[in-house]
Amino acid sequence: MRLFQPPVTPLPDDLYLDGQTAIVTGATSGIGLALAKQLVLLRASTVVLAVRNTSKGESVKRELLDDAAIKSANPDAIVRVMKMDAEDYGSVQSFAKAFCSEHKDLHILMLNAGVPGLKRHVAATNHEATVQVNYLSNVLLMLQLLPLLESTAQRTRSPGRVTWTGSRAIGNTSLAAKAPLAPGESVLEHLDAEANFYGLSRYADSKLLVFLFLRELRQHLGPEKVIVNAFCPGMVKTAMSDVLPLPFRLAMSAVKAVRARSPEQSGWIGLHAAAVVGAETHGKQLGDKDIWKPEGYANSDDGMRLQKLLWKETADEMSKFTQIPKWMSS
Repeated sequence: MRLFQPPVTPLPDDLYLDGQTAIVTGATSGIGLALAKQLVLLRASTVVLAVRNTSKGESVKRELLDDAAIKSANPDAIVRVMKMDAEDYGSVQSFAKAFCSEHKDLHILMLNAGVPGLKRHVAATNHEATVQVNYLSNVLLMLQLLPLLESTAQRTRSPGRVTWTGSRAIGNTSLAAKAPLAPGESVLEHLDAEANFYGLSRYADSKLLVFLFLRELRQHLGPEKVIVNAFCPGMVKTAMSDVLPLPFRLAMSAVKAVRARSPEQSGWIGLHAAAVVGAETHGKQLGDKDIWKPEGYANSDDGMRLQKLLWKETADEMSKFTQIPKWMSS
């Protein structure tokens, strides 16, 4: 790990999102809040904050609309707060249904909801919560909103955008050595098992699933109607590391003081992925602002095997809650 991260440039001065509707999940703090703010500053007409805690969401809404820069750049901005608990498939479904009934367009979907995963917790879905929140619920939300993204793209003659918050930390996955997947073993059942839970690796596990899912997706779905990608903003000054054990937290605080980026810079990186780059990034992850190529487990034979198995299991899981598109069942 280098001592300093490369500098990040702001978004282009001529980038505007007039007339566009965007959703940001996990928008009440950190990277999600930065993404929401950047979207409003870029003159998006409507920005929907999909949040678990709606009272906190309303506070963020007021913070955004009271911001002097936003008042100047986008005085007519609409910021909405809508309930979505990513630990619960039912809540994701309810959010998607409500959104589609109330909005005729969707241009940008920022899949940012995430948890650090240091302590094992079982979600309402009976899946381990980090995998549920960081991966499974985001897949379901994308699938349920894809028809609206596609119809908007057809009407505007411009592809919709789905951008995930990813991570280059996928090399730290427990699947590489600590808890490898046995031949014939289910990916989701493996990650749900208490014996295979390693708190310091679970975030990396969940982001590996995101990376592999996107890499497989580009073999089944083209970028003509919707461009799907991910970005890693590097180390950012957020509260996510506050749940670390004290020794790790102190060490991380010292490192962050030297090399972490501001949330605003993470917003630049995220919106670069969602609104600047194009079809060349479909199914890929950007590290900062460039397409990132992983080394290690993700490119190993085991990683490739996991990718195919994950795709099938994800399709099977999603089919219980939504009608999956033909390209996902192939």
